Amino acid sequence: MTYIRCPEHWLFRYRLGIRRQPRKVFKRGFALHETLQYHFEEKKKDGKGISLPEAKEFFVASFKNAMEDYQQELAEARPFLTREYLSKEKQVNVPDMVDASLKGLEVYFKQLNPYIKPDLIEQAFEFGVEPGLTVGGRIDLTDKSGVIHELKTSKVTPNKQDIRADAQIAIYQIGYQTITGKAPKGISKDYIVVSKTNPRIVRFKVVHPFINKQSVLRNILNIMNAINNNVFYCLHPAESWICSKEWCPYYREHQQLKKLGFEAFMAKYAPRYSSRKLARQRR
Repeated sequence: MTYIRCPEHWLFRYRLGIRRQPRKVFKRGFALHETLQYHFEEKKKDGKGISLPEAKEFFVASFKNAMEDYQQELAEARPFLTREYLSKEKQVNVPDMVDASLKGLEVYFKQLNPYIKPDLIEQAFEFGVEPGLTVGGRIDLTDKSGVIHELKTSKVTPNKQDIRADAQIAIYQIGYQTITGKAPKGISKDYIVVSKTNPRIVRFKVVHPFINKQSVLRNILNIMNAINNNVFYCLHPAESWICSKEWCPYYREHQQLKKLGFEAFMAKYAPRYSSRKLARQRR
């Protein structure tokens, strides 16, 4: 999905091996995801799962561990990040994040949890696209009624979405068919809007979804062909917040690629990052 969001990010992350997205909100999302994964694993066993107080305690411990990783990641990435990015991260208040996340768990347990009977949890899948090319991933959660659930977190109410056009969910549907031998009965993108004053659940659902598998496979092949032909362009408008100094962890690389062009950029930076990647692997 990285290439779809930004082809240049794919280049920096996977071709050059620059693992650089230290962000507190990502660690919060990870901890919430890990908490609900544990809850549904237990619920699948006993029909109840862990209690809300236990879920809160688990989240706090998970987030604490994730933030320790964050500090190490930030220290490694700091020389390459903009001052604006670092300032934005510094302004994020961790205690406020914890409080808002605990309120988000409260509404999730009240509004969604009672209606989900878990089936597949973090289930791995893999399917072939063509000889020598496979796609793999993990489905967050499905319930006994055959609905795929994808969990997201957000600070603001997400805009209305037609999730039938969501590339990631399309791949999940093929993955579900690969695992179970049948199509899902529904898909649901479940947002926990984390807020200290107005936490809420926002869902986008489709009943009896339909995908054209061959169309999805063609799109995957088109992306792979683009990668193999070194087609890497940032498609966001220059004024987009996604590409701003405050938000983009690869801002400097974007500017250098734009200035030098692909061939000169790779000649200058690929040896440097390849050696860093090799050093990490040896550690």
